Amino acid sequence: MCLVLSGCVVPARDGAAYQEDASQSLQSATSAVRSAELALQSWLDGRMPGTSADVVVTDAEGALGPIDVAFGGVDPPSRDSDKVRSDVVGLLGDAEDALAQSRIAVRRDDPEGVRAALDALDKAAADLEATTATLR
Repeated sequence: MCLVLSGCVVPARDGAAYQEDASQSLQSATSAVRSAELALQSWLDGRMPGTSADVVVTDAEGALGPIDVAFGGVDPPSRDSDKVRSDVVGLLGDAEDALAQSRIAVRRDDPEGVRAALDALDKAAADLEATTATLR
């Protein structure tokens, strides 16, 4: 009952398990961001209608919320893990922002905005990938 009332926030078992959780969260986020990138580039190249690109981007954006909530709901097991939490939560937020920028641009049928969003998505994905590599 206490877990339900506290929002089910539990500590990670140990630092290694926490880093694995962080890595899995980052990999899932990277997949969503790269999918959105592919859809937007296809739209710019005339190979995908805007409505389809919008669906892919919106789904990718929707996928990040649960990733953020799931990772953010696990307490770091030690002070040494606090930086991992801070880094991962920040990167997930950056990815969410880039996806929101993408959604807005594609819904506006704004090629210039989509190009800028692609740059933001590419940076977010590169940051996610780089941090994932450091956790292994």
